[in-house]
Amino acid sequence: MQISSQAVHAAYQQGQIGSADPLRIIVLLYEGALQFSRQALEKFDEPAVRGHALGRAHRIVSELFAALDHDKGHEIAANLDALYGFLLDALTRANANGDHKALKDAIEVLQALLPAWRGIESRAKTESSELHG
Repeated sequence: MQISSQAVHAAYQQGQIGSADPLRIIVLLYEGALQFSRQALEKFDEPAVRGHALGRAHRIVSELFAALDHDKGHEIAANLDALYGFLLDALTRANANGDHKALKDAIEVLQALLPAWRGIESRAKTESSELHG
């Protein structure tokens, strides 16, 4: 999976990137998307704040979407493609139409995917330490 320079920059702005591997960056991006989505939910009745937070969440999900490698990821990439498309649509509807339910749905998806990515990251670290002894 290739990570764009904008995605790396976004994670770096959170002060956590350093020399992080791609899985760590993905986890950071999910955390950011979830953080900004929750922020938008908390300030839903303030359109400017909601719009700013949703714009940031949308940019993060767009980066995740753009980083998909369909040649290597096959079915997983196709599934993530569909999920990211759903998220982008939901975030857009939440912002443009004030669709509260769409935002809650997006948050639910992010909350479901984040632990999976954390687990993948953890397993990769374990396998790496076992290989390098």
